Amino acid sequence: MEASNCKIVFLFSGQGSHYQGMGESLFESNTCFANSMYQSDAFIMQHTGQSLVEELYFRKSEVFDDLLVTHPAIVAIEVAMIEVMKELGVTPHYIFGNSLGEFAAGVADDIWTSQRALEVSIEQAKSIIQVCVPGGMIAVMDETKNSIIPLLEQFNLHLASENISNHFTVSGPSIHLNAFENQLRRLDISYMRLPVAYPFHSPSIEPAKSEFLYNSYLSSPHAKPSNRFISGLYNRALDELPDDYFWKVISHKTNLISSVQYMESLGPCFYIDLGPSGTMATFVKYNLGRESNSTICQIMTPYKKELIQIELLQDLLKMDI
Repeated sequence: MEASNCKIVFLFSGQGSHYQGMGESLFESNTCFANSMYQSDAFIMQHTGQSLVEELYFRKSEVFDDLLVTHPAIVAIEVAMIEVMKELGVTPHYIFGNSLGEFAAGVADDIWTSQRALEVSIEQAKSIIQVCVPGGMIAVMDETKNSIIPLLEQFNLHLASENISNHFTVSGPSIHLNAFENQLRRLDISYMRLPVAYPFHSPSIEPAKSEFLYNSYLSSPHAKPSNRFISGLYNRALDELPDDYFWKVISHKTNLISSVQYMESLGPCFYIDLGPSGTMATFVKYNLGRESNSTICQIMTPYKKELIQIELLQDLLKMDI
């Protein structure tokens, strides 16, 4: 299929997709990416006293889950990827973000500026750290929803995201999550603990809502989305966002299965994953039907193959995809 017949869709991922050193090869070799990161670094330093560049590329640690770093870091990385796409002349027909990825999606759609997205991510992190109990998220693989729900009820946890038909993300306080993890091991169920220190997409995150909304967020309203903006929260295009939209995207359950079904209904798509780890590309891939004519390309990987992937992207845009 001709590239011109495919709708280009930018994909952005959220909490859990981050890791130390993400984007390092681009930071070292792509001036556009590095400049964007330095701009974000200066802004984050001003608001948190911490250097994002230092934390990502020069300070090696075993654990990378400080929310005051990871929350704005994911936004900054994805904003830098937006700038790289602009430099390459790649313009999306549609923009889709999942969870915190909706912050960068908002930047790509001019709903707000990159600095406003970073500011809100920082204030959101501060509110969560201040009032929420420690928690986390676990990805459960190769299980049906019907087999997972009874376990969640048993351990007082919540279904955070339906990713594909046999892949789910579970969220809750640490004490419950630890017991659940032990049970998964006993039952020999495949899982992965995500590098997240708080229970996103669950009621346990709600205590931070009031302080976040009324102390910072609502003081600067965002613009209306264009018809390019596809909500990962509502699984469809929106022409207006609720006042608390950028709180709901990190606190309410998401359903990637429904979101991909909606995007596929728009016609053949060329999905470009601009998140840190390629998780969105993977989820989209396994949600496509056999009859789909869509194509997928991820840019960033934990294996530092971004330069190769950008070359692949350019080749795909020049040829039949």
